[in-house]
Amino acid sequence: MMIKIKVSLFLLLFMTVTLQAEWQDSLNEAWKSTKEISGEALESSKKYTHQALDKSKHYYDNLTNDFVAPDLVTPEFIQQEKKQHIQVIWKDILANLDTALTLNNEIDKAPASRFFGADKKSLGDDQIDVFKEIEALLSNPEINKNRQHIDDLKQKIAEKNSNIAQYMEQRVVADADDREDYNKKISKEQTAIKDLSQRINNEKDSLRRRFNASGLLLSDAQVDVLLSRVDSDDIIKMALVYDVLADITEQLMGLTKESNENIQQARKYYGMHVVLLKLVINMQDNYVAKLDQEYLPKIEKIRKETNRINQESIHLLAKEGKHERRNVLRKNINAQRLTLNVAKLYTEQLTQQRTKVIKARNLVASDYNVAKNTYDTVKISADLIRLMKTNRASFNALMNIQIPEIVPFENLAMQRKFEELSSLIK
Repeated sequence: MMIKIKVSLFLLLFMTVTLQAEWQDSLNEAWKSTKEISGEALESSKKYTHQALDKSKHYYDNLTNDFVAPDLVTPEFIQQEKKQHIQVIWKDILANLDTALTLNNEIDKAPASRFFGADKKSLGDDQIDVFKEIEALLSNPEINKNRQHIDDLKQKIAEKNSNIAQYMEQRVVADADDREDYNKKISKEQTAIKDLSQRINNEKDSLRRRFNASGLLLSDAQVDVLLSRVDSDDIIKMALVYDVLADITEQLMGLTKESNENIQQARKYYGMHVVLLKLVINMQDNYVAKLDQEYLPKIEKIRKETNRINQESIHLLAKEGKHERRNVLRKNINAQRLTLNVAKLYTEQLTQQRTKVIKARNLVASDYNVAKNTYDTVKISADLIRLMKTNRASFNALMNIQIPEIVPFENLAMQRKFEELSSLIK
């Protein structure tokens, strides 16, 4: 009897393990199949996008390898740049928008979550990857080039200043002839710095003109402030992408009109416009997340550490009797107070911008909800076109809402401290 029981238990265990293995194999196959299906459109989109980025880069490299004088960067010149850029990437933009729209439709049908297979979150993550590809296509190569030139020129100035400091150190112990040589070297470096500084101003002037043409109306002093901010990349990207999206919406409106006899095709182009609104929401959410999780916490950390050192410096000054050391401590305290003041101002500016972006985000979300509902229900293309016109106008309003309140620096010391804090935050 005992032997029979043991045999029965063994058979039961064997069958359980076998069934579990078969179930696991089946599960793995289903998961693999689902991943392949859900990833197919995304991989195809990436392939299109990488080809488009290469074409776009090649086009702009051939267009302006050399510096373009600011007076040649006219509104007409900028509009022609933008028009040619859209022509280069247009086919690939449509391919990516088609993929994003397909994913949007799949998200509607997918469950909130499940043990295996695609769900709303996994499909949403795939769509965000497509949005990143679209943002990369829409980025303005000429503005990126202007900014890179400015960074390179600033690095050269830093190297020249370092050379001057070394020459001054070496001049102290040099004889008369060598001292004169060092004076000439210092003078040469100072002249080079003036030339580099002028080239930076030229680049900034071109940058300002391109900003203005895209709706980001800034003075020279405000450009300096914007470039010093840690969120400058985010602000510039959002502003420029919104500007291009207005043009793309115009193109989609034209395609929708041409598809008047084919309502399904018209709805497809309208659906692409719908996912453009979702892309904007995604950009805004990413910006707010950066503020909340990176920029603002790091500024607060810097503020707390600076405040701790400041209290320590004040304590040391109260006990120090030697004149020279008291002077050093006073300078340290002044520098620390400047850091604290700038950190406070920095926090205020980023918080204000956060409020503006959230306000704009809520408006776009309302536009998206109405547009999505219309896409799901409306069958007449004329109605789609009317709503697209409304949303296109909202891109311009969005720009006005999100333009940061940029106040020029009070002095050079504050600008340098802003740049220093931005480097620490990054």
